[in-house]
Amino acid sequence: MNDSDILDVIDRRIIAALQINPRAGVAEVGRILGEHERSVARRLQRLLALGLVHFTAEYDRLRCPLGHTAWLRLKSRPGCLEAVGDALARRVDALNVAAVSGAPGLLWCELAVPTRPLLHALAEGVPDLPDAEVRDVCVTLRSFKTGAEWYAPVLTDEEEKLLRASLVQPLPTLADRYDLTPTDERVAGLLRANARVSLTDLARELGFSTATAGRRVASLLERRVLRLRTVVDPALLDRPARALLRLRVRPAGLEKVSATLAAHRDVHSCTAVTGPYNLLAEVCLTHETDVHDFLVDALGPAEDVLGLDTGIVTRTYKFGPGTDTPRR
Repeated sequence: MNDSDILDVIDRRIIAALQINPRAGVAEVGRILGEHERSVARRLQRLLALGLVHFTAEYDRLRCPLGHTAWLRLKSRPGCLEAVGDALARRVDALNVAAVSGAPGLLWCELAVPTRPLLHALAEGVPDLPDAEVRDVCVTLRSFKTGAEWYAPVLTDEEEKLLRASLVQPLPTLADRYDLTPTDERVAGLLRANARVSLTDLARELGFSTATAGRRVASLLERRVLRLRTVVDPALLDRPARALLRLRVRPAGLEKVSATLAAHRDVHSCTAVTGPYNLLAEVCLTHETDVHDFLVDALGPAEDVLGLDTGIVTRTYKFGPGTDTPRR
């Protein structure tokens, strides 16, 4: 049985709706998708019970500021790939972990790095991971698209428009830096644990009125301090073929290439980073053979792309954030 066979068409449409609007109510989702509210609620409960989907929120770490995220390319010792991948996946500061093609024992890991000393220490390797050698450390400079913004392309344009109508809209101008207050952190912590937590439960946990809880949530979202995210393996949404692209882009064309990739429905994330390859992108496709067409169609016209390295994800150990990174 393929991963995508676990879900039917209606399941995938419900997930896609909640990827666009993670806090949409089951009645709203049912109305927009033409499904009964009870059916949506029953299916969503099944997805949660099976652990196939969870709802969280991600900080904009650079603006908050909470440190950095770094993409690590690692080489495991012979015979240690599974152990290293599993060990990385258990780390709360690991956001994504995957084995990729290109060389034996090759892994990519996106890591939350809260302090500069910890970032410096990565040059010596990952603590408590003696069976892996760090080949590259690429620090995130700017995110053009994150996993929170990708959704399965299974809805109509009208359905997508209706789902976006109830989203909190960002402010016209966003500050370069936002200092989190203790109350912000408490609200964010509850949303990171469950982005669909009700305002009633949120208010009770925080000792606020429901209206105040709603304003606090809206404030974090409209300032883009947090992005809500429905985390699900794309393989379950008939997108089992994932490719990680490292691009060497001419600086003058970086914004243009990044914007083009970010707007593409098959692109899961697009990030400007340090290093000789200054742009990382992840694509989610139906089959590995589609990677060739994507490269030709999406990147072929891009004259500013000077170099490209492509790796196919062969196994996913962790997809999406888990619990908060501990402060160190």
